[in-house]
Amino acid sequence: MAAELGVSRQQVAKLRQNDDFPAPVAALSAGDIWDLDVIRRWGSSGLRRGAGRPAPVGQPRSVGRRFEMGAEIGGGGFAVVFGARDLKAADDDRVAVKVLQQTHALDTDTVARFERELRLMSTLGHVNVMTLLASGRDAELGLWYAMPLARGVLSDEVGGVMEAKDVAVVMREICAGLAYIHSQGVLHRDLKPANVLRTPEGTWAIADFGLARVVEESGLLTSTFDGMGTRFYVAPEQWRDAKHVDERADIYSAGKIMQALLTGSTPVDDDVPAGPLRAVVQRAISQDRTRRHGSATELLAAIEAAVAPAPTGRWETAEERAERLRPRLKVGRIVDKSAFDEIIRWADEMDFTNYADMGEFSWALSALPSGSVKWWWGQNPEGFLGVFQAFTNRLEGSFGFEQCDLLADFARRVVGVTDDPIVLREAVRGLAHLGEYHNRWHVRDVVVAILQNIRTPEDAVAALEGLRMAGKSTAEWNVGSTVIRTLHPVLRGGLAALVESDDR
Repeated sequence: MAAELGVSRQQVAKLRQNDDFPAPVAALSAGDIWDLDVIRRWGSSGLRRGAGRPAPVGQPRSVGRRFEMGAEIGGGGFAVVFGARDLKAADDDRVAVKVLQQTHALDTDTVARFERELRLMSTLGHVNVMTLLASGRDAELGLWYAMPLARGVLSDEVGGVMEAKDVAVVMREICAGLAYIHSQGVLHRDLKPANVLRTPEGTWAIADFGLARVVEESGLLTSTFDGMGTRFYVAPEQWRDAKHVDERADIYSAGKIMQALLTGSTPVDDDVPAGPLRAVVQRAISQDRTRRHGSATELLAAIEAAVAPAPTGRWETAEERAERLRPRLKVGRIVDKSAFDEIIRWADEMDFTNYADMGEFSWALSALPSGSVKWWWGQNPEGFLGVFQAFTNRLEGSFGFEQCDLLADFARRVVGVTDDPIVLREAVRGLAHLGEYHNRWHVRDVVVAILQNIRTPEDAVAALEGLRMAGKSTAEWNVGSTVIRTLHPVLRGGLAALVESDDR
């Protein structure tokens, strides 16, 4: 070692007293053993100091007798991330060192969180979870840990719209990492694109466990910071009670990551573009956590099913597809499950602004019996509501006369099954237009029957809003003075005011 460093044996003994001197790799009865390659890299790294003298100002320093610190490359809050060189690596691998600085000046919760992050990461080992290389406490820098230097961050991918198949590639690795940490009893609670890094091997890995929690933990670190996360990616229940969330909070965040990749922007709302993954995302980001996928494995299975190659065969127009599916979905018969699955996929892929195709889709959709509607509504209410709103928007357009009555009957079934005020409002609005435009008395009878069945003020307000949206003349065509007297008092008063108004 002395020969390698070009010093005397006595100077080696003094150099060993320096904090940055490499640690021995083994110990025998004759004394400690060093790896001479590590000693050689240390000696030429600029970290070497003269015996007993401080390093010159501006010279790099190290932590853990292993990592030569470089420039600051990131950070947030109280932590700073530095680029560094791993002196123990054969090829001088670059790493990232995260440092919690000025620990003496920080509150105990902040320090405890960082220590918990170290503890959690030290127990995890998976290709899709960032590796903890080493950690410690430095007298000058504070608490620190080192991990491989990422080749990229997923947030850099948000900005360009990603195809469903490419999103699936990313989510396979995120879900694998998420399933693993959940299997270890760990909840991440801050999953977002900025916390998904590309490893030196090119895989995506979950990082930053600063808000993570072990499921069995209770009564610890209960400050107000416990409810924090990143807006637009954090599940709604986490803002209310972060200590009692479960795996489905991370599922919500994973769904928001998918939404961001599909839209190319921060997911500030719950709008998901048309495509094979729309229903999967809508379920993952449901406001009601009981409706989300129960695990990362279940989420991944839904993703794989959604992007599976479609069966090859003859191409169909939307009209041909509707005519093929409708008899297999028709009310009064056992629904063909494959046909039901296909119309759900069609809904996911449908561009709701395509007037012609939306007309054919609506015609096929109207064949669904109440049982199928009930299942779809129960599995994915947000997704079904979006489909139904697109259906009622299309009711304001033109249909064949023979189709109008069946479209109206379907809307009435949906109102009865869902018992939802928004569905009620949309159905009344769309059917009011459909009946007047086509002068179809059966459609008007359906509107009247829906209105006469209303028993609560909330539903009355929702239906009244639908009639207001349809407009005064349309409301008058559907609901005459004789009918008004049979309606809920809220509807009676509101319709009287609407009829007397000057608005057309």
